[in-house]
Amino acid sequence: MFEELLRVAEEKIRESDSKVNCDCVIELASSILIENANMQEEEKVKRIMLEHDAFLKRNRERWNLGFSKLHALRETCLQAGMNFRQQFIKIPKYETDELIGVFMRQHAHACRITGEIIHLLEGGYPDAALARWRTLYEMVVTCLVIKKCGRAAAIDYIKHGMVQTAEGVEEHRKNADAMGQETFSEQEAESYAQLKHSITKGNSGWHWAREHTGYKKIDKLREFVELDKWSHNYKLASRNVHADYYEMASLYAMREAKEDLLLCGQSNSGLTEPAHFTAIALAQITSVFLTTYIEDNDSGLDYSDSAIFMKIIENYVKEVGEAFLSVEKPI
Repeated sequence: MFEELLRVAEEKIRESDSKVNCDCVIELASSILIENANMQEEEKVKRIMLEHDAFLKRNRERWNLGFSKLHALRETCLQAGMNFRQQFIKIPKYETDELIGVFMRQHAHACRITGEIIHLLEGGYPDAALARWRTLYEMVVTCLVIKKCGRAAAIDYIKHGMVQTAEGVEEHRKNADAMGQETFSEQEAESYAQLKHSITKGNSGWHWAREHTGYKKIDKLREFVELDKWSHNYKLASRNVHADYYEMASLYAMREAKEDLLLCGQSNSGLTEPAHFTAIALAQITSVFLTTYIEDNDSGLDYSDSAIFMKIIENYVKEVGEAFLSVEKPI
């Protein structure tokens, strides 16, 4: 496609009485092409953005009811979480409680990730949305394991985060020169190393969940909390995270394609499963948070609001699935 450009570049070099060789021709041709591309860039990008905005408009119009229900579900979960926090924050013993603190942060993360998923779905990337749901699913498993094992598991979960931070410092120091970045000092590195050792006691296989369940891998932990029925969906989502080989036809975004093609952009197909999976996971994490210490008769917490919120959230989960399913064409 660049034959004419290479010919022009060669002629220019000859006209300048310079020696013609392959490197010189390619260098000149590239500089001409870059200059022309820069001149056309603003117009080209404007066209791309207009096409993108037009797609967003069409996609939102098609799946309008589903998006409305999913947005409403997320907003309700946010309100429910804030309402519960306003209650327990008034009780001094919960200001530094590890269990309720972990669940509160997991809930906040889940609400944020759900926002990211909605953005991907509206943008026409259902398989990327499913990949983000993978994180939500892992969070559901984590929350249920901690809920089942109690406050001690929450404490170890926090410690596990500290260990990961220490390991991150080690890794940064190894690669800082290659990255051209300043890194942690010897004193800082030693402090983190001591922190890691104090938690793990030098056990390289230490893991927060293993201390309470005997397991550390997600496939065993999901069995521990009886969520292994989602294993197929999790594996499918994982393929979109990793660099596996798979046919384009297996993508959710290709669900309504009438012919084989190489998808390298947006699609308004296949949004139902990622959307509904997201609704279910967000509801599960919200439920765990809103019912923290519900089995403790002396908790001092009133779960009346939580019970009402969960009924509303449960209904929204159902409506999200129905709304997206009503739009999707039969395969």
